[in-house]
Amino acid sequence: MTSAALILAEGEHHSEHAMTLPFADFWFGVIALALFMALLAITFAFRNTAAKLSHGGVNDATHGSHSSPGSGH
Repeated sequence: MTSAALILAEGEHHSEHAMTLPFADFWFGVIALALFMALLAITFAFRNTAAKLSHGGVNDATHGSHSSPGSGH
């Protein structure tokens, strides 16, 4: 037999025992969309964080004082 005939003969044999999906293919898209929306929400929660941290963090020398650094208080 040729290789194509072997593949077809084998394919007919395994089609009876083919694995089925646990739910409709539409729901795979819905789950993926929901997952990406959740990841977008997490990313959006941390927007502008780098700018806030680079402006002055907790270890800044003026942390807690209400005067400017050069006012002498």
